[in-house]
Amino acid sequence: MNWRFTIGKKIGTGFGVLILFIMVVFGATFFAVNNGIETFQENDKISNELVQVITPSKEQVTKLRLLVKESRQLAIQWVNVQTRNDVPDKIRLVNLMEQNIPSTIVAIEELATDWDSDNNQDLFTKAKEKINDKLFASYDEIMIYLPDFASYDDEIMLFSARFLVGQDGDVVLMSEEIDQNLLTLQNELEKQEEDALALVKKSSEEAKKKFQGLSIYWFLGAGLILFAIFIAIFTTNSIVKPVRSLRDIIVLLSRGIFPKKQIKVNNDEIGEMSTALIGLVDGLKKTTDFANEVGGSNFDYHYEPLSDDDVLGHALLKMRDELAETERILEQKVQERTEEVVLQRDEIERQRLKLEDLYKDVTDSIRYAKRLQYSILPQQETIDEVCPDSFVLFKPKDIVSGDFYWFEKMEGKSFAASVDCTGHGVPGAFMSLVGANGLNAAVGEHHTINPALILDELNKYVSDSLNKGSEDIHVRDGMDLSLIAIDYDKMEVEFAGANNPLYLIRDGEIQVIKADKFAIGSFEPGAKNYTNHKLDLKKGDIIYLFSDGYADQFGGTKGKKFMYKNFRNELLEIHKLDMKEQEEYLGNRMQEWQGSFEQVDDILVIGVRI
Repeated sequence: MNWRFTIGKKIGTGFGVLILFIMVVFGATFFAVNNGIETFQENDKISNELVQVITPSKEQVTKLRLLVKESRQLAIQWVNVQTRNDVPDKIRLVNLMEQNIPSTIVAIEELATDWDSDNNQDLFTKAKEKINDKLFASYDEIMIYLPDFASYDDEIMLFSARFLVGQDGDVVLMSEEIDQNLLTLQNELEKQEEDALALVKKSSEEAKKKFQGLSIYWFLGAGLILFAIFIAIFTTNSIVKPVRSLRDIIVLLSRGIFPKKQIKVNNDEIGEMSTALIGLVDGLKKTTDFANEVGGSNFDYHYEPLSDDDVLGHALLKMRDELAETERILEQKVQERTEEVVLQRDEIERQRLKLEDLYKDVTDSIRYAKRLQYSILPQQETIDEVCPDSFVLFKPKDIVSGDFYWFEKMEGKSFAASVDCTGHGVPGAFMSLVGANGLNAAVGEHHTINPALILDELNKYVSDSLNKGSEDIHVRDGMDLSLIAIDYDKMEVEFAGANNPLYLIRDGEIQVIKADKFAIGSFEPGAKNYTNHKLDLKKGDIIYLFSDGYADQFGGTKGKKFMYKNFRNELLEIHKLDMKEQEEYLGNRMQEWQGSFEQVDDILVIGVRI
């Protein structure tokens, strides 16, 4: 029988010895560490008792001694100093009796349940009884003798109280007895604390010695590491290195590259794999040569499968025959498809030209609609006449806009409105025509000068204009707006708004006049009415009307909305500038904020200085 040192025997021998060494080191270390853990657990128990019982008990006893001494001094001062009962010293004595000392006694009682010494229990019990039964009773007598400022004039009462706090009085003697008991208890607790600390130190030193004894196992561990390195080197040279060579050859084959170096054949399983791989490489070379010839349309090239079971070889022969037939058919189809592509290309070009003409017609129509929309906007001369010191910042999102501004003068009042119609672009532009006609009808034709009534009429006008006919075409579109009527002679302004508020800046502070929270055209006429706000004006006041486009614009480094808070801060920052300078600043600020982000809505801001 030909005996071989196979891969399994190599790995089993090396790792068997390694596992044996690991078990020996692990067992010895386990027993040593287990002894150390028991020492640490005992140490932890003593430490917990020290931290949770002994030391807190000592601190509370010390605190109680100080509180008792303080109460004695306050009681003596109560007798010897004639004062009212509301002075801090007397209030402090009452608090000591009712709160501080009782709470400290309760804290000590909770800790005392874990005391091991009966003597300490007795000392504390005696001190507690003397405090509650005798010391506090003496304090109560003093308070009965001297309950108020006038009681000090009663010689008998004063003498009785001084007798209690005298050198041989009950207060002094009793407090000294209590202090002696507490001092003894404090000393006992300090001694226990010192003993516990010494025991903890001793336990720590013992644990340290035990763990220092583990140093011998460090050398065993180092030897184990060296042995593991030896096993790794042995495995690498006898197993990993040959397998890596085979892997490199297979990787090359997976990339379509045939290996150039010769494969070494060993007397083990890897050697058998090497022999099989050599046969695979030779077969692939023959198959590659055949595929190259077939790819070059040499369908007569001779090729024989490796065996009757060579699935790939027989498949290649079948593929050669099919490719020959396919090539003939493809040549015929290419000619037919070329003619079809030429026809399709001509049709696509005709459609492209048609779309360009259609786009030009639509764009020209929208630009004409822009001229129509701008015709309803007041000219600069009209704005200057209605509101002499003002500005209008108007930036449509598209060619036409859903926002528009409106200025009018009627019966001594100057009207201005900022209107935001549903949507933007062409739909918004249609709504703006309806809104402008509605405002002109309410003020110009009906001579309505109350802003709230104007909005009520505008709501009816919009509803009648958009909802005629059957219910199937009922339109729910509308508009948000803010409308003001300024009387420069009376220095008054009236305001009504649908969702959009009014900002008034006076003396460096901004006031927000809220609007009604329902849009024009969002409800049946008469179902709701808008609120009219009347405000007194001062010279220098600035009024701002606006749509939501400025505050809702995305931008900045994080791509967030500008927000109304930032908008108000900007207005406060620039309100002292000339109105045209304010318009320029707001436009530049929004362009800087927007950056590369797309404008999301129409932007409209109106400013009027009184």
